[in-house]
Parts: sequence; C-alpha cells; structure tokens
Amino acid sequence: MAQSSDESLDTSNLRYWHQNARRAVRDVYDALVELITNADDRYMLLGSKKGRIDIEVERRRKGTPSIVRVRDFADGMTTDVMRRKLRRIGDRVSGMEKGEAVRGTNSRGAKDVAILGGVVFESLACDGQYHRCEITPQGRFRCQGPTGMNLDSHRSRLGIPKGTGTLVAITVDPSVAPIPQHDTLKQDLAQLVVLRDILASPERAVVLYDINQRRHNVIQAIVTDGNERVSERFKIPGYGDVEAKIVVKRAKKRLEDQRQRFRAGGILVKSRHAIHEATLFAPELENDPDARWFYGRLTCEHIDTLLNEYDERFEQGLAPTASNPCPIVDPLRKEGLSREHPFVQALIREALKRLRPLVEEERRQSESQQAKIESDETRRRLRALEKAAAKFMGENKEDQEAPRSADDTVPDSAFERNGFSLNPPYAQIVRGQAVRFWLNVKQQAFPELSVGDLVQISCASQEISASGRFLSLEPHPSREGVLRCLWTVKGEKVTKYAVVKARVGAIVGESAVEVLESEKAKYAHILGFQFSRKIYSVQVGSKKAITLYAPFPGVVSATTAVDISCSDPRFKIGGSRNLVPRPDLGVALCKLGLSTSQPGLRGQLTASIPGHKCQAEAVSLEPTGATIEIKVEDESFGNQRYYWRANVLAIGARHPSLRRYLGEAPNFPGQEEKHFRVVLAEIVSEAVCSRILSQRSTSRVEDYADSDWDAYYSEYTELLTKFLPIAHETQVRI
Repeated sequence: MAQSSDESLDTSNLRYWHQNARRAVRDVYDALVELITNADDRYMLLGSKKGRIDIEVERRRKGTPSIVRVRDFADGMTTDVMRRKLRRIGDRVSGMEKGEAVRGTNSRGAKDVAILGGVVFESLACDGQYHRCEITPQGRFRCQGPTGMNLDSHRSRLGIPKGTGTLVAITVDPSVAPIPQHDTLKQDLAQLVVLRDILASPERAVVLYDINQRRHNVIQAIVTDGNERVSERFKIPGYGDVEAKIVVKRAKKRLEDQRQRFRAGGILVKSRHAIHEATLFAPELENDPDARWFYGRLTCEHIDTLLNEYDERFEQGLAPTASNPCPIVDPLRKEGLSREHPFVQALIREALKRLRPLVEEERRQSESQQAKIESDETRRRLRALEKAAAKFMGENKEDQEAPRSADDTVPDSAFERNGFSLNPPYAQIVRGQAVRFWLNVKQQAFPELSVGDLVQISCASQEISASGRFLSLEPHPSREGVLRCLWTVKGEKVTKYAVVKARVGAIVGESAVEVLESEKAKYAHILGFQFSRKIYSVQVGSKKAITLYAPFPGVVSATTAVDISCSDPRFKIGGSRNLVPRPDLGVALCKLGLSTSQPGLRGQLTASIPGHKCQAEAVSLEPTGATIEIKVEDESFGNQRYYWRANVLAIGARHPSLRRYLGEAPNFPGQEEKHFRVVLAEIVSEAVCSRILSQRSTSRVEDYADSDWDAYYSEYTELLTKFLPIAHETQVRI
C-alpha cells in the first residue's frame, strides 16, 4: 500500500508574495499607514503615554528613487526579533492574538512596503546594540548585526539621540509610486481615515519633514464640527449579548469630499484599536447628498474577538463556525470589513436602522427649505429653464462614434452582463495622439468599491502610454449607482496590437489598441461607399453622428451630392449632404446628424451616389440622464455661483451676485424681481455651456490637444450666444 503524507503547503514562492504585496501597498499612503500604525501599536504595547513618529521625505530628481523614512522612539528590534517578525509572513505576532488593543493581524504590512523599491529597518534596541535588516523588492531578506560599535555615529545618522528606536527607510521607485508634493501629503495624511485616532491622540505626535525644503509640520487629524444626533448601544441579532455603540453627528456643512481613504464624512467602523473603514453602509447613501451631512463612529470590540477566533480554529485544524465562516477583515486591508460575513451583515443592518431615519429627516427638511426659497411662480419658471437646458445639452451633445469594428451595443451589454465595462474595447490611435478611455462600474455588482478607490492603469507594451498609473473612481455624472474612471492613452510607436488594462478590486478589463503611422491609415479599410457602422442607436433628445465614406479618388474624385433617407420618417437627418474629398486621408467624407423625438423606433438608412448605394439600421432609445434639475439653495459655494451634483444644478443663494437681489431667508422676497431672474438665466447658461464644452473636450481629446484659452473661450461664447436668449425667454418675457 502506498504511504500517505500530511504536509503543509509551501507558500514560500516569492511571486505569490509579490502579487499580494502589490495589491496591499499601492502607493506611499499605504506604506505610511503600515509603518505609522506599527509604531503606534508598539507604543501601545509598551504602555507609553507619549510617543513621537517622524516621517521624512527626501525627493530625488526625476527618474531617481526617492526616500521615505519613518522613525519611532519605542524599544527597537534586535536581530532575532527582526528575523521573527519581518522574515516570515502571516505569523500572529502583533499582540492581537493575546487580546492586546493593536491594529496588526497578519504580520505582513511592514514587509509589503518593500514592493515600492525596497526597505531597510535599523534599530537601536534594548540590548544596547545596533541591528539592521533589508527586504528587497524581489522579496530577499538580509540581516546585519548586532554590533555595539560606533553607536554614537549610528545615533546621529538615525536621528535617535538617546534611548531606543527604529528607523525604516523605503526606497520609492517613481515608476511604481510617485510621491505627492509636501502640501498635498500633509493635507491627505491629516484626512486618512485609518489614521484618524492616532493623529487625534494627545499621546501621539506625528511630524512630517520635507528634507529638500527643510520644513516640517505636525500632522493633526481634521476635526469636523457638528451636533450629535444619535448615541446608542445596541445588540447584534444572532450573537447573544454582543454589543456595538454608534454615534452619529450632523456636520454644520455638508461633507462633499467622498474620496474613500481621505473622507471627512461617513461612519468610522472601529474595533478595540483599529479603524477599519468609513462608510455610510449602503451604496445608495454614498451618493445621496442628504446623507453627506453625517459622520460618526461605530465601535464594536467583538470584531477583534471574531478575528482571533477564526485564526485560532484554523491553527487547530477546526472548521469555521456558521457564525464566523470567514475572516471578518480583509487581509489586505483594502475593503474594510467583509460584507460576506454574517456578523458584518447584522451589524450594518442595525446601523442603517439608526442612520436612515436621519437621512430621511434631512431630505424632508431640505425639501421644506427648497419650498421656502422657491415660490410657485419661481418653480414654474425653473421647470421651463430645466426643460430648455436639457434640450440644448441634448442637441449639442457630441455622441462619439465607436471605433471601427466595435458594435454600438457592446459597451451596454458588457456592462449589464459583467457589472463593468472598459471602453472602447478596441481603439485606433494615430502615433503622437491620444484617445479617451473609460471604465464604468455598477456599484450593485461590486459593493466593495466606492468613490476614491484607485484604478491601476497599465499598458502591456511601450507602444502606448496612459495619462495616469493610479486614478480614482468618481460618481458617474448622469448614471445613478455607477462609478467611472477616465483617462487617455497615447500612441507612442506604430503597432498592430497593444493592450491597455484597468484593474480595481476584482475587476480586470482589457482593451486592444492599434497605433497607426498617420491619420490616413485609419481609412485604409474603406474600399467602397459605406456608412461608418452598421447600426446607429440614437437617444431621444440627442443627436447621433453619422459619417459616410468613399475612397478618393477611386470612387469619388470631387465633391459629390449624397441622397440619404430613412424608411421611418420620424427619424430626422441633418447636415450637409455632400461627400467632401480629403486627399490627405485618401477618402471623401459626409458628416450628418440623426435625431428623433420618439423612442422604440427602427428604420433603414439608405444613402446613394451615382453608381453606388449603401445601407445601415437606425434605432431610437429612451434618453438616459437627459433630465436636469435646477435648485436654488440657501447655501454658499464659496467663489462658485453654482455646483453640479450629477444632473442637479445647485445655485448658491448666498453668493453676493444673487443675495443682493434675492434678499434674506427664509422667504427670499426678491425672487419675483426681474433682476434676479436675469442673473439666474445668466448663471444657468454659464453652467450649461461650460458643461457641454467640458464633455466635448474629454470625449474628443485629440481635437482639443492644441487648443489654447482663446480657442476654448471662442467655442464657449458661441454656445452662450445660442443658449442665452432661450434661457432669458424662460425667465423674462418682453
């Protein structure tokens, strides 16, 4: 009989560590979080009432790695401790396994920072000696020491003039993680969610040093001013007497910054010592303006208990329990608490019972205040202005054609099927030019993703380059419950095939790119008189661009009239019906516009020139995000007179240019005056035309690449000249 064996998996493969480290430490902020919290944990375990943590940033010239150092004045590490804590991954040595109030759980964060370019740990330990170890980006561990010689020179170099402490120096490869400027780093660290308690503690001093400019700042947590609305302890259903405490406050000013890692709003979820995330618990609340008034804290020490219990059962070879079936905290600390865990689900349900009523109350008050601001007559005029603005934006919306061979329905069908879509799926780029790409994500399909999460953009070869390496998800401006990320890809070298990838969470999207030598090469496939695509889908209220092609001079040698019609006359075709030769491109082009006022139509487009005919299909769709809501709000937006929130255009009634005409709250007696109505028409016109131009410039990057201020302003004033009379007509009739 063959012998059986019982052996542990060999997890020493460095490629496996490298992949996970790249996910865990995406940038300098992730590295600083690991090292700052490690230092804080050490101070906690030592019972130190006071503890300083220094951050030094030494920026090097472009292309040369910079150095980031983090220094603490705790008890240091001997070589044996370094080997035990830094050489192995996954051991339970942080202190949490003993019930200590610390953040560390997986013994990996300090090692993962090496992925940025390498890390060196140097300590003056309690044994009175100097100890050093290094972890390379390839995962090699090297130790040196101990030595008791030349301690004074070590002290001077390490910045630890007396006692014990540790200096951690990270080499940061600029191609892996660029280092923000000092002021940006200072501001963002002060708002980092997971550092909130450390930075707010009177027992900790975190100091940021800019070595190049010889300046420093003490980093303190941003304090939000507000009034307490809920303070309550509650039990978690299904978990006996386990309790959590929630405190919810309403800020005095709406908290608009929704970058997930740096947000001021949201409810901090905390165990004994660690802050795991800031959340509003439900995707619909994350994008709800009425929910953004609230912040607070949800504390539950049982999170640590479940974390330890799961690890202990695993070590004992026991199966997980039904009440604790998986790790409650994301091991990489990117997603906070696991939404699949039944305890987390029960905790969130109970928290929402306390938060949702506050949001609904806020909504009712907001609607009541809105009613006070707007009289019936003002609301009637605003509805007319909303309708006019939506129509004008629809008529001037540049509906870009999809790249050649991409079907018009691909992005939407892929989005519905997968919960995300990367567009365009295929692109042709002329060398030296750029094309816009975008990733759309359905939050319902990926609830773990939220505003501010970083999307990693990568190009598989040097023939193309992306405008950014790590870019944030943002709310889609017109699609509820959808996140998006925008960037551009530039063609560097001619190639038939290159790939651009977008990664965020569990999402990996790929698009194929062909880089062409010239604009003319884009039309090499034009062999006869033809439409640019087989199917045109046009939304009601929008205009779809149609292009007809013919080879020049093979089929068309001079400007030629085009006869075009649709089998359904409810489709309207506009534009100059002439094929105009472009010798530089080797084709003749005819650009037209297709529109309709009715959804659900289907017709056949037929175009003909002498000796040639071609056909395509036309389909009309319901408008998406076509409506606009204009609100005059009793708020100030600083220097801005208006503020776009998706498709809501908020007008700040407290801006000096409006306040002098509106008068004081709550009745705003001047809202019926012509002066106010004229100014309102001007502000809405400015907002609408600016948005149209912004959408054009982001959807047609190559067309605006060489535009200066005068060119932008000329196009803006052209739009303004068209819409201003329409806006004035809705507000003031002569």
